[in-house]
Amino acid sequence: MIIGFRGSLPIVVLAVLLLLNHNSIGQKSENDFINYLYSSHQHQHLIDYLKHIKKDDDIGINRDTTNFLIGKSYYYLQEHEKSNKYLSKVSISSSPYLQSQFLININAIYSNDFKSGFNVLHELKSEDSIINDLKSFELSGLALLNRNVPLYEEYDYDISKDYYFLSNERATLKTVADDLREKKLKSPWVAGIATAIIPGAGKFYAGKRGQGIYSFVISTFLALQVWESYNKDGIESPRFIIYGSLFSLFHAGNIWSSALTVKNYNNEYNEAVNYRIKMDMHIPIRTFFN
Repeated sequence: MIIGFRGSLPIVVLAVLLLLNHNSIGQKSENDFINYLYSSHQHQHLIDYLKHIKKDDDIGINRDTTNFLIGKSYYYLQEHEKSNKYLSKVSISSSPYLQSQFLININAIYSNDFKSGFNVLHELKSEDSIINDLKSFELSGLALLNRNVPLYEEYDYDISKDYYFLSNERATLKTVADDLREKKLKSPWVAGIATAIIPGAGKFYAGKRGQGIYSFVISTFLALQVWESYNKDGIESPRFIIYGSLFSLFHAGNIWSSALTVKNYNNEYNEAVNYRIKMDMHIPIRTFFN
């Protein structure tokens, strides 16, 4: 029996080695396929494939890596909430953890959830000076998105070096901060009151001179018709009632329109500034981690 067992031992060892080699080849083939999908930017296919193999507990692929790749693929597809769902599952001990946290912040700012982005970065701890400077830069951008220029200055001051991947964007954020210090947004109330006093004045205030002139001309014409019909036909005449009603409706609409124009002007300005800030926050992340 002992001799028989010893005789079969090399066969058992060989079988185990072949099995291990087969698993190794299979794992390598699977990793190669994942790398191919990722490098060829087939993000939806990669998501579908990773979700499929994620159900198999014996695949041997690190769960953090799987969650990270799914999250980053959703990030490339600009599906920010889905991306953060998977990136937030990446454990702190894993190698892609730091990148996942910065990507969570990028997803958050494009979802206009500035508070979540701030919380993620504020809790991020690292002993790497470059990571800490990148964190301070991102926090400085978040401060500008919240229109907090003094807080921006604090975070920008914390950046210890002017890195090549930050220099252009850091200079742009400084320009934005300077602009925000000097910029005084216009008031819809002022536009409405100005128009109530002088027809078209609110449109001039909003920078819409052509509309202001048009409103002034139409309002003046209607007002003259009201005055003339009152003097000639009296307050109860059909002509006075018609022109009086037209003037009242046009003037009330003009007041509302002037206030709305200023509000839209402010919104367009803020959207343009925010787009610029978000791009400047986004570029260094892609440059540094890619």
